[in-house]
Amino acid sequence: MHDLKPKSKIDFYLERMHRRGFMADQVLEGTGLKPERLDDPHGRPSPPQYRQIILNMMQLTGDPHLGISLGQEFKISDLGILGYAALSAPTLKVSRELYDRYRDLNEQHVFLSRNHIANGRWFSEIQDVHRLGDVLRFGIEEFVSQTIELASALTNRPFPVLELHLTYPQPADISCYMRRFNCPIYFNQPRNIVVFDIKLLQDPISLANDEVFKLCARNCELLAVKHRDKAVLAETIRNFLVNNPGNFPTLEEMAARLKMGARTLRRRLVEEKVSYQQILDQTRQELAIQYLRHTALTPKEIGFLLGYSSVSNFRRAFKGWTGQTLSEVRGEAA
Repeated sequence: MHDLKPKSKIDFYLERMHRRGFMADQVLEGTGLKPERLDDPHGRPSPPQYRQIILNMMQLTGDPHLGISLGQEFKISDLGILGYAALSAPTLKVSRELYDRYRDLNEQHVFLSRNHIANGRWFSEIQDVHRLGDVLRFGIEEFVSQTIELASALTNRPFPVLELHLTYPQPADISCYMRRFNCPIYFNQPRNIVVFDIKLLQDPISLANDEVFKLCARNCELLAVKHRDKAVLAETIRNFLVNNPGNFPTLEEMAARLKMGARTLRRRLVEEKVSYQQILDQTRQELAIQYLRHTALTPKEIGFLLGYSSVSNFRRAFKGWTGQTLSEVRGEAA
């Protein structure tokens, strides 16, 4: 096993763009990120930074279907030890369960997918929890294309998509969709849903090996423990807030969620030179700006998502954070 550590999403993007002739500084332009600091937990990209990177890549390549291409270029080896574990699992179902359990190791997800089974079909709904709006299309195309690529590589069998339901309008040319996905596609839908055949989860993995699987699964758990121990607490809290719109717990509630006492949480945040209130305010500010610039949500709706019962309180808080009014920031995006 050459590299146990899974490749981060940004490293994957930088590598693929380098092969297209673009430098890291071009891909990271406008994000404030530096290539040499990407391994620093404090320098982990935020959703707005991911959005800028995606926009940069699409502008640099001029490829409207870049997500499809990058998904197709993703390889099992990019998952590190998680890939070795997936390759040695008995079935695609077991492989998927293991991936879901340790998916935080590879930092490959910006968009969340929620799955349910009904009538022999597997429905995977892709949710734009970060309100990245105009790059959601890229995320969906990359996710579906990558899912097909990985499943096919694991089983050496086709992994067809049965249906695609997409919230955005139909592009003028859908030939790229038909070549890659080859299924009925419905645009302007209320939700983004990918439909798979649930029976495919029983397909055997071509390189299944029980002993290797147990070893790799154990290594995944050790790596996950190490990952959790090194995690920056402030970043853990921020990720929870971003991934749970409208849910802004008190410090005591957050401490309980993290299975520690409130005093311990305060002390550890002091060690990281930040307070819980600062994390709340910084996260609310970032989300508010994203919502204003990239969605049509009203100030009242945005205030509700940020935990404010009164839009006037939200307006005052925003003015205090940024020195600007809501309408001024929304006008900048027009």
